[in-house]
Amino acid sequence: MNAKVNGPVTVTDYVTRSIRERILSGAYPPGTKLDQHMLVEEFGASLIPVRESLRQLEAQGFVRLYPHKGAYVAELSLAEVKEIYFVRELLEEAATRLAVPKLSAEDKTRLRERLEQMERATASGDYAQLLDLNRDFHFIIYEAGDNRLLVELIRGLWDRSSRYRHLYTYLPDRAPRALREHKRIYKLCVLGDAEAAGRAVRNNVRQTVKGLMPVLRARLAETERPA
Repeated sequence: MNAKVNGPVTVTDYVTRSIRERILSGAYPPGTKLDQHMLVEEFGASLIPVRESLRQLEAQGFVRLYPHKGAYVAELSLAEVKEIYFVRELLEEAATRLAVPKLSAEDKTRLRERLEQMERATASGDYAQLLDLNRDFHFIIYEAGDNRLLVELIRGLWDRSSRYRHLYTYLPDRAPRALREHKRIYKLCVLGDAEAAGRAVRNNVRQTVKGLMPVLRARLAETERPA
């Protein structure tokens, strides 16, 4: 595939986004070696933007670069999950408190629509769609706060935590509880109770990582077993 560059998007941007998407989708599993010359062929780019992309992805936590060994997709990590979700709790509570007084009638309508879609996805067991709807629901709130830097920080943390999104397919019991949590968040947003809505969002993030940790521990234990 050749890189197609439109407007301000650079070849480095294209390659970075493409590699990140493959990591998030599981096409490049944790521990996979990312051969730079193969990436050059795959994306139709020169070696310089590929190297810059790998450096950017290392800074974002998706890739590890080792001297004399090359680039590898970062392994799953309990410590990383704890750190990401701890910071997410703090920032997303703050973003919610900031946003709730600024939510428009249109924002609230969009939240209700996403909630209805989440209810249908939960009932049908469509966890892939549920993850997308969940993200959309939260960012409708956060973007209403009109603080771009805060939203960018949260979005980066969501991208990093998305490395673990495939594990959610093993959490079918979590989905109904998460739906109830989102209904409460929506109700508090409509009521305009910024403090309570912030606490509800923080609880939602905390409950998610609580459900995720046992599954991640089990997955890591499987990979550590001798073949």
